[in-house]
Amino acid sequence: MQTTIKLNLKKKEDFYCKYSNYILNPELRSYLFDACYGDDYKNKIVINIYTKLKLTNNEKNKMIDTIRRTFGLKVQDELYYYKKSKFKKTILFLIGIVLIIIYYFSFVNIIKEIILILGWLSIWESVYSFLTDSKRDYIYIYRLKQYAKARIYFVDSSDEEDNS
Repeated sequence: MQTTIKLNLKKKEDFYCKYSNYILNPELRSYLFDACYGDDYKNKIVINIYTKLKLTNNEKNKMIDTIRRTFGLKVQDELYYYKKSKFKKTILFLIGIVLIIIYYFSFVNIIKEIILILGWLSIWESVYSFLTDSKRDYIYIYRLKQYAKARIYFVDSSDEEDNS
């Protein structure tokens, strides 16, 4: 299955960030990503860029590279955050286990109960995060990867109007 995103490009300035011709416009990036909400995250992504602009093959290739680079860099960032998050959750889980072990060797009742509660709380928090956040992060990263390798086509808007 595939998700087709239609993009109507009226001028080149709308495509690039106003500060650099190598970075995708943040509004456009947001639009592209939001356009596939509701579709299966495993769908291949096809981006059809409708425009009346006369673009050379070099300009088209530069635009395609910009889209892929933008989402590819976002994938790298999200994978980095995901790995760091998993590491922190694992540490939290281990702290919980250590606190529960300390509970059984502790002699003061009030401190013992606090340690037990903190131990179970940290274990619960880490397990809950693994179960809930991991799937959401996985879907987000998977979708970004789909954008990084999306098929991108340029369609002349005048052709589209003639066929209507």
